[in-house]
Amino acid sequence: MEFKYSSFRNKDGRFYHPSIDVTFQYDQNRFPYEGALVDTGSDYLLLPMRIAEKISAEPDFDDVTEFNCACGGVFKAYKTRYPIEIIVDHKGFRPKSWLTHANIVDGEMTPLLGHRGFLDRFDATFYGKTHIMKLVEAK
Repeated sequence: MEFKYSSFRNKDGRFYHPSIDVTFQYDQNRFPYEGALVDTGSDYLLLPMRIAEKISAEPDFDDVTEFNCACGGVFKAYKTRYPIEIIVDHKGFRPKSWLTHANIVDGEMTPLLGHRGFLDRFDATFYGKTHIMKLVEAK
C-alpha cells in the first residue's frame, strides 16, 4: 500500500509527515482518524485519552509506563486493559485489521503509530523526496 504524506504550511514553509487514515475500534465503537502519524521514533502505539473514551477502551491504571518525549520531558501512558482493533482501509487494497494493546496518553496529541502495535505488522519504506510511504504486510 502506498500513502502520500500529509502536508501543512507554516511561516517556515511546507512540511510533510508520513501519516495514514486509520480506524480505532473497541467492541462495536469505531473512531475513524485522518492523519495518524506513522512514527519510527515511537516504540508503541500511542492514543490520546479522548479517542480511547470515544471507543470505550479502558485504560489499565495499574499498568503505567513513563515515556521520554523527544522534547526532553517525561509523560505517563496507560496500557489498554483489553486489546483494541486497528483497521487500515486503503483504496484499492483489502482492509487490514488486527488486535493490539495501545498506550493511552492523558493529553491532546496526534495518535502515533509506533513499532509495537503498528510498525511490527509492516515493512515500511519512506521516500522522503517524493513524500510517499509504502507499507507491505510483514511475513
